[in-house]
Amino acid sequence: MAQSNLSYSDLASSLYSDCHTEQDVTEFLHDQLNDAEWVALGNQSNNYSIVENQQSEPMAALTELIVNSIDAIILKQFHQTYGDDFRGDEFKNLHEAVEGVVDLDTAEINLTATGEQNGPLSLSLYDNGCGQPRDRFEKTFLNVLTPGEIKQDYDFLQGKYGMGSTGVLPFCGERGYKFIASAAYDEEQKWSWSLIRKNREKTRYEYLKIDGEIPTFEGKFAEESSGTFVKVFDYDAEYKSNITKYFRGMLERYLVNSPIPITLRETRYSSSWGDQHTRGLRPRLNESPEVVKDVDKFEHTFDNDVLGTKQIEIYLIESKKELEERGINPDRRGEFVGGKQNDHAILFTVNGQTHGDQGATFLKTRCSYNRVGGDSIVMIDFSDVSDSDIVDLFKPSRDRLQNKDPAKALKSELEEILIDNDMLDREEQRRRDRITKEDADDLSEDILEDLLERNPSIKRYLETGEKKPRVKDGDGKQELEEYDGEFFPDRFFAIKKFRSRSDYEIYSEDDEDGERFRFRVPVNSDKRVRFELNAEDDYLTRNMERGEIKSSIPPVLKTKHLKHGILNLTFEPPSGAEVGDQVPIRLQVSPAKPQALSLNVVMECTEPVEEEPKLKKKPDKTPAEGFELPHNQWVDEEEWDDFEFDEQSIVSVQPRPGESGMDIFINRDAAPLQNYLKRHNLKDSGKTMVMERYRLATVFFSATQYIELRQQYQEHEDWEEIELTRVVEDGMRGIGQVLLDLIIDDETLDKVTY
Repeated sequence: MAQSNLSYSDLASSLYSDCHTEQDVTEFLHDQLNDAEWVALGNQSNNYSIVENQQSEPMAALTELIVNSIDAIILKQFHQTYGDDFRGDEFKNLHEAVEGVVDLDTAEINLTATGEQNGPLSLSLYDNGCGQPRDRFEKTFLNVLTPGEIKQDYDFLQGKYGMGSTGVLPFCGERGYKFIASAAYDEEQKWSWSLIRKNREKTRYEYLKIDGEIPTFEGKFAEESSGTFVKVFDYDAEYKSNITKYFRGMLERYLVNSPIPITLRETRYSSSWGDQHTRGLRPRLNESPEVVKDVDKFEHTFDNDVLGTKQIEIYLIESKKELEERGINPDRRGEFVGGKQNDHAILFTVNGQTHGDQGATFLKTRCSYNRVGGDSIVMIDFSDVSDSDIVDLFKPSRDRLQNKDPAKALKSELEEILIDNDMLDREEQRRRDRITKEDADDLSEDILEDLLERNPSIKRYLETGEKKPRVKDGDGKQELEEYDGEFFPDRFFAIKKFRSRSDYEIYSEDDEDGERFRFRVPVNSDKRVRFELNAEDDYLTRNMERGEIKSSIPPVLKTKHLKHGILNLTFEPPSGAEVGDQVPIRLQVSPAKPQALSLNVVMECTEPVEEEPKLKKKPDKTPAEGFELPHNQWVDEEEWDDFEFDEQSIVSVQPRPGESGMDIFINRDAAPLQNYLKRHNLKDSGKTMVMERYRLATVFFSATQYIELRQQYQEHEDWEEIELTRVVEDGMRGIGQVLLDLIIDDETLDKVTY
């Protein structure tokens, strides 16, 4: 096909302004640039692994692009002020540089969303910064190893590693399209442009040239005379809805304090919101006193020399109920907490950009802040740490901690800091006191005494966590429901929550905004992952039309087990995997109907696990008077919202900070309990007995499960990421269905019914 008759300017305009999806670009290239030359990015023919391993999170990668725009504006106005007579150390950080040389009224960074509603999302970023002259365009934007080289001469700049240039590419759809156009501020209207794509056949990223040259033209582009335009197509953003809402919240989790305002513009939806301007999470929190209940800011000197003295800020968001009482829409909380935002509750920042984080489970599990952990945001500023120490503390991708001593010391000491924080401790106690009230119903002393007399080891277990070994008669096997699988399966899904073979929830990308199913595996271990596959039990072993499970990376798939429609696959990280690696895997099941079934998943490689030391046995204690169960009380239906209950919820378990026990709240209006009461014609004494036994059993089941889980996981490297109380509460939803039938026999029931 002959080369396009369009000018270089028209080609660039069409790619930037008229193409809004990956498919649009593909068709445009076929129609207009079918004979274009494609050169390996950075002239590195094996650049695929370099690019793919730079970033693990799409929002973190996008933030790098924005940081590059901030750097570009600072560089432009810095040189307009100092010219070529500079040292590079005039300012300590980005914020000082902006205060010293940047006119915020003229600085411009725009992030615009185009594409289809709830479909493929493309993002365009423009800044009126320094731009790049033609002789530096290729080295700056189309390299893989040296894009940030020029910034090494300026102590106050952020993007020195070149991550923003190529880190976004793995998240640009299936074809990796990224458009770039730039003109230097001191060579206005002299534009250079190119397009990057992923070449799957050659396993490399490459960029476009025409007649052996980077295409250039003169004049205005998109009504601008200089600066830089970047457009990423079909970007794998976590939120595809209006970018001025939830997308903004996640972006601000990575861009905590931007020295320059960023304009968010949405073109896919008609919205009364209009353009939104953000300078990051911290400024927005400070501008929302009606939602922020309290703030604690302080300095702390860590015992580790790399960490030194750091500024720590803790923001506490008001509870839903108290916002309602004050007449404020409780949905305002969603701007700061809840959902995926709680995966980034503790933020470690450098120059306002997040370089690593911890989730709300750190606050709930390690610090026992069950009531306020999900409503807290913690920020620690590491801007004064040297570049060499930054590398030891954070991954170059700037989205997680290194597995090195400074990072381990940070997590350990941070736990102590938060546990001892007066503001969090006071609010945790206040919220607990608000829902803890005197309960007129007392547990039956006779039932408790009878239970402890029949099984004294229960008391020791609740006090010490020590279990008494016992011999179990029989094999304890239960009959499973009859299962009728398909000879050729037609369902293959990942399971996100498994309670039993007949009670589980599948993971649907449609329900998760297109997010692929992810699972975590320590780099030195393996992980069993469950899938639904509605095939016959012998599907993988039969002689005729034997089924196969294939992995795009064969060595990672170690074992396969299929029983009653549940496929258990055991994965282990590929050879040479490192902590933080994101390994995309395509699984294929065949034969199937109407054709082979496939599923894309992502393995996240986590820190190695160490063999857990066996817990030392504690000496038996002499039975003592004054034994007390964990504090417990009933919760009525009108209080469900306070505990996130529904009719199937059984219990809420809330450990107290430190070793001071736990509070257990029992749903009085749970369906299993109320159905049991209605099913039997109970005397008044019978109703009292049922309620007391139910409450006592719920307390024992919940407390013992929590104690056991804590013992199993508290020495695990990532145990703070496991929300133990949620595991117990979900387990009790199942136990609650049969609890009363197990603890009250027919003879006892006959005595208390009419």
